[in-house]
Amino acid sequence: MEELLKIKKRFKRSDKKRFLEHIDTELKSYGFDTKQKKLGRLIKSVNIETKNDNPDYIFIAHYDTGTVLPFWFNWTLKLFGINRQLLIMFLIGLSIPLLSGLFTDIMPYLDKMIILALGVSMFTIFIPNSRNLDDNTSGVVALLKLAEKFQKSEIKNAKLIFVDNEEIGLLGSRAHYKYLKKNNLINDSCKVFSIDCIGGTGNVPLIISNGKSEYLNSFKDALIDEFGDCKTVKMDLPASDNYSFKRNGALNLSFASKSIIPGGFYIKNIHSKRDKQIDFNRINIISEIITKMIK
Repeated sequence: MEELLKIKKRFKRSDKKRFLEHIDTELKSYGFDTKQKKLGRLIKSVNIETKNDNPDYIFIAHYDTGTVLPFWFNWTLKLFGINRQLLIMFLIGLSIPLLSGLFTDIMPYLDKMIILALGVSMFTIFIPNSRNLDDNTSGVVALLKLAEKFQKSEIKNAKLIFVDNEEIGLLGSRAHYKYLKKNNLINDSCKVFSIDCIGGTGNVPLIISNGKSEYLNSFKDALIDEFGDCKTVKMDLPASDNYSFKRNGALNLSFASKSIIPGGFYIKNIHSKRDKQIDFNRINIISEIITKMIK
């Protein structure tokens, strides 16, 4: 596990390859047969799955790492929450013409200055983020911990999938879902969970769904029993790899903080140089909850 955590930046294919080798070694040490899948057309995603056709449960985590988001974008999420994506997009689109219209007489070039400032700040999205302990890593650690507990509990009805290219449009999980459906390797009753940012500073278990789920309440109740709280939000736009499996009612789990405007939730420090905390104890608790739930 220590060697795996040293590969902090999984942006280039060579780094991803080394990271996957560690994942594969860990899975095989717990007795799992694994399969590496190279999927996708224009942009290839290399995923690793444990062999299990038509399982009752699928657990997903993405291992690729993203880039640094502009500071103002993180501030916007802190203000409104990730569950208000459409509102944020609308307000950002509205703010530039409104501001330029209000101040055009005082500062004739304000609209150009705003556009220039936003444009310059956006260059951070080309900088690979080397701090990814909560986002992009805690989910991977959780799935490996699940592999260990599944072996000890002799759980045979679950599949683990580590997917690539979540950060550029969920390409890895989308391709994997298509592969499973095309080959009749997933049934409609399969319960799917993606595990994302569960190791950071957020203290609210947040379940995100994009479709109708018959197992949301039982998962929520298990989290409430352990942490005393759990919030659920339904989103129209994708937030993580569960969106690719929304036809199965897939759920995503992260730990979030409450937004400044009540009713919203955001995940602290992700896509920034401050993402440098991982709570292994909480990861172990989550894996214990899941193991008990599916036994």
